[in-house]
Amino acid sequence: GTWKAVDVPDTEDRVLVFDVEVLVPDSPYPVLAAALSDRAWYIWVSPYVTGDSPHGRHLIPLMRQGQRTPRLVIGHNVGFDRARIQEERLLKRMPLAFLDTMSLHVSGGGLCSQQRLFWQRYSRAKRENDTEYLQLNADTGKFFDVSSLNSLKEVAAHYCKITMDKSKRDVFIEGTLQDVRKDFAQLATYCATDVEITRKVYAKVFPAFRQKCPHPVSFAGMLTMLEGYLPVDRSWPEYIHRSEELLSELTESVGVKLRELAESALKEAAPLDDPWLRNLDWTIEPLKFTKPKYKADGKTYAKNGEPRPFAKQTLVGYPKWYRDLWDSKLKRPQITVRTRVAPYLLKLKWLGYPLYYSDLYGWTFRVPMCDYKRSLQQESSGGGGDTTAPAPGQD
Repeated sequence: GTWKAVDVPDTEDRVLVFDVEVLVPDSPYPVLAAALSDRAWYIWVSPYVTGDSPHGRHLIPLMRQGQRTPRLVIGHNVGFDRARIQEERLLKRMPLAFLDTMSLHVSGGGLCSQQRLFWQRYSRAKRENDTEYLQLNADTGKFFDVSSLNSLKEVAAHYCKITMDKSKRDVFIEGTLQDVRKDFAQLATYCATDVEITRKVYAKVFPAFRQKCPHPVSFAGMLTMLEGYLPVDRSWPEYIHRSEELLSELTESVGVKLRELAESALKEAAPLDDPWLRNLDWTIEPLKFTKPKYKADGKTYAKNGEPRPFAKQTLVGYPKWYRDLWDSKLKRPQITVRTRVAPYLLKLKWLGYPLYYSDLYGWTFRVPMCDYKRSLQQESSGGGGDTTAPAPGQD
């Protein structure tokens, strides 16, 4: 084929499959981009990479000034790419629309946050041929074969049976400008390959989306979601600063409350009778002493041979769960809402039953056998009442 230098893609190329690469350690600005139409390939290189500019603050032009011919840009997680397009920074809108293959995938083959963890475990078991895990988790297999994670690599494998080599991405994640220049040809090929695979993914996910969501409003909504703007002025950094200060204050206030609850738990007279606190490890740390030293008779202590407490013992007499929270630098427990003991201290419930953490199932709850049987009786008789109680938990 032939090639030539152009300022922007040709106006006749109304649909582009597009991908952008950013040198993460250097700046959020693009260093390389590739686009594909039904007639041509396009490669954009930042003047910063070519040495024609001393800085990397350059955006990618996709439209001619005053161009009214509309253009559709297709990409995977295209919102990331859109932020680096020059026309999207103009106050006057250009006839430019975006379509995200990741969003198209999520609408029909995506995973919710609870499914994602099971999907990853099941995927690892399949790679390692862990037949025992696969048999025990057959239910996961029901949605494993019809879904995938959202990355281009996983989506390409799911829809197109393509195994992608993403090793070159490390240059953009960890490398330098010199690394990009040194390996430019391979990195340009990497970017173009992502574009080609995105095109193949689009050919699969768009028909699937139209079949699952045939109403024109659904497609219009998909396009509209990618047109959002957040206008800001010079007060924006101040707003960010105030928001971060407020977040810090609220986070600290929650931490203070959790520390107060931890101190209150220590004062419980019978913590093992509490349905939440009994799940904590109440093993007490005893005071530790040095080994005794005896005289020759083996009965009387040698000089200074009496057992003595070790120096710098902390939290002697405190339970293990509290010691595990202790921050030696801050000289206090360090606890957040994500800490394992937090739901116990907050005494959280589900359907009226205390939460507890199972190594096998994660956060769950136990149902007394009498409640479980009553629920089954109500369900079998068709009576009212709460029929949502699950099977009783097992220790």
